[in-house]
Amino acid sequence: AALQSSFDLPTCTMHTLIGHPNIVNACALSADGTLAISASWDSTCILWNVPEGRQIRALKAHRDSVCDCALSADGKLALSASRDGTCILWTTRDGRSIHVLKGHSDKVSGCALSADGTLALSASRDRTCILWNTSDGKSIQVLKGHTDNVSACALSADGKLALSA
Repeated sequence: AALQSSFDLPTCTMHTLIGHPNIVNACALSADGTLAISASWDSTCILWNVPEGRQIRALKAHRDSVCDCALSADGKLALSASRDGTCILWTTRDGRSIHVLKGHSDKVSGCALSADGTLALSASRDRTCILWNTSDGKSIQVLKGHTDNVSACALSADGKLALSA
């Protein structure tokens, strides 16, 4: 089974989180550090209770490996990006899929959420990023200009600046 670790930095204590049967390639924390999400080649994300070091639930809806994941600052929303060409917006309270974000023509390799959870950003091998409205799941803008695959993206806390690589 694939492992992730969380570290309590003041004490340098490591907690091993066991749950994915395949490689874990991304993870994120809520602003208060109580909730984590991990993304795996097993096509799932797992939500974790960090203080207790236990799995809360698996998020299952993607048809291919999950490449990246993000959490809103308050931990109420999660976002996953997959090689199936979609991002999925989830509610962490019950693990329900809120919106499947479709708009890329190739694998989605990166994702980000604004701190308040109102905006999502996805990065794709199709050389674009897409800015999404999380309330209705609709594309706000396709950001073009890359000459090769876009593998990662980030949003500033206020949602006014996007960064991609």
